[in-house]
Amino acid sequence: MIGGVVELSIKVEAITPLLKQYDLNLEYSEEISKRVVKVYTDNGSYALKKLSKNPNPYFIESYSILDQTKYSKYVPLVRNRSNQTISQMNGEYYYLMPWLTNETEEERDARHQYLFKEVAELHSRTEKDVKLSSDAATHHFESFEKHLDETKIYYESFVEECEQKLYLSPFELQAVTYFIEVSRAIDFSKKKLVEWYEKMQEKESSRMVLTHGKISARHFLYDGEGNGYLTNFEKSKYAAPIDDYLYFINRTAKTYPIPSDDCVNWFYTYQKGYPYKEEEMLLFLSYLSYPERICRLIKSYSAKNNSTELEKNRQLVKAYWQFKNIEYFVMKISEIEEKRKQEAQQAQEQ
Repeated sequence: MIGGVVELSIKVEAITPLLKQYDLNLEYSEEISKRVVKVYTDNGSYALKKLSKNPNPYFIESYSILDQTKYSKYVPLVRNRSNQTISQMNGEYYYLMPWLTNETEEERDARHQYLFKEVAELHSRTEKDVKLSSDAATHHFESFEKHLDETKIYYESFVEECEQKLYLSPFELQAVTYFIEVSRAIDFSKKKLVEWYEKMQEKESSRMVLTHGKISARHFLYDGEGNGYLTNFEKSKYAAPIDDYLYFINRTAKTYPIPSDDCVNWFYTYQKGYPYKEEEMLLFLSYLSYPERICRLIKSYSAKNNSTELEKNRQLVKAYWQFKNIEYFVMKISEIEEKRKQEAQQAQEQ
């Protein structure tokens, strides 16, 4: 910020020469965010976006993969006169996309239902099997199990130290109050991890898909005819199918405590199009149930930083809210999956 005015990442004086690389003439522009400008040209409207300082190396490749797998429900990048999708100006990198109206009367639920149908289709189209090394599952299991055990031990010792004090800070009081719930969550996470590892003993390969990397309703846009398209693949990469919904639910849960049956419904909309395998579901529940944010704040509490006691306590309370929202989702999914498992066993016995 300079002189009370927010400094934009995309300089106004850079827009015209940038658009010249696409043989477009600027008529006027409109700031959308710090890194996005809507540009009105002599050949329609576009979104001009500046890439981050350390761009994802898979960003451009992901669009080639989408084309190769015949997935078409994404907002394409416009090629410049050099037939490149990325343009450079003063050492910075930019890309251009057609501007979609994104005007729809759909409610929040309908938009997310449509979004996760498309995510399922994206994963289905781009799936590939990756051969696992003989010790891959063992290494991951031992590493995460060790992390869970050490985290629980650290939290226990933190609580024991607090119990020796006559007066507790607001943060310490909250941490002690949350301990039993967090401890149970860590145990549940470890239980699902063990079940995952048992399933992986018979597996020689694992599924990988092109993940979007930043799934959000904000990255699902509509054209003038009401068709939806995924956009912003800046964080995309080949990874486990569970990664996209892990990101979505962790981000969505960052709010005040509220039971989100919508998130459960959206999850099963995705599952209809691309169901997780049993081992994937177990690892998904293990990762999701681990209250990483709370545990991280406990570990960093004694570190010297600029945060006040009030701010540290506020962060811990918000982390607890997120934890409770995720806990509700995990318990719902666990109940549904257990019921399905029992029904399948009964059907086999008949």
